Amino acid sequence: MTTTTPRPTSYYLPGEHPKPENELARLARQATLSWAKEANLLREYGLAANHDVLEVGSGPGYISELMLREIPEGTLTCLELEEHLMDYARGYLADAGPRLTLVNGSVLESPLADESFDLAYARLVIQHVPGPDKALAEIHRMLRPGGRVVIADVNDEVWGWVSPDLGTPAFQEVLQARIDLQVERGGDRLIARRLPQLLREAGFQDVRVDAVMVSSDEFGMDDLRPQMDFRSRTAAMVAAKPESGPAVEATADAVDEWLKEPNASVNMLMYLISATKPEA
Repeated sequence: MTTTTPRPTSYYLPGEHPKPENELARLARQATLSWAKEANLLREYGLAANHDVLEVGSGPGYISELMLREIPEGTLTCLELEEHLMDYARGYLADAGPRLTLVNGSVLESPLADESFDLAYARLVIQHVPGPDKALAEIHRMLRPGGRVVIADVNDEVWGWVSPDLGTPAFQEVLQARIDLQVERGGDRLIARRLPQLLREAGFQDVRVDAVMVSSDEFGMDDLRPQMDFRSRTAAMVAAKPESGPAVEATADAVDEWLKEPNASVNMLMYLISATKPEA
């Protein structure tokens, strides 16, 4: 009898994405597109120049670089599960100096000390964690009393819109296939709708829900094009589930035609759900 080891994350494991360089380029552009809006909200939540910040699931370090600029008198600790991403971040952030600490570990069982941070930021991470309740409990442990957690994540039921319509039902099939595959791998692409209750159950209070919109009408289609590259973004899904291939190809073909429209527009939502650890 064989047993299957549970995946530590629903995100790509090493070797799963056929073109990891495309994924890194997409993540880099994704980080810079919405950061100004994210940073404004983080300041509203109380982020200060001298704060000690925890970044959960810091990946290749693109957000880490931007966060360090927000806390010139503070420190940033990056907690990342995947060693290959941590290795990339070490090179990318080589000039960051002593204010940056990179830690290889899981948010489900972190090696970091209790009550060490003023703010914790988990950006597009909790959707991949098999056990978000345990992750939020760990973040609660690591925050100082009065500290704030900010979870930036998605709900693919309300992800945004394209205009004009792509004109193919295959698009919705692809979205649903992505949702289903992530569930099979222990994740949840609808996680944003659950986060307020999960935060309260983890002991947080003062829950606040905000949204950030990234639009080609604001930034230009060239900056959003990698997010609409369905062949690249779903390649690993098609490899795992070949039956999704026809819907992906139909969607990708429709996007190719849609991009020829002079008024084509895509608008994507990310939700920021934040809460405070009680003072006592």
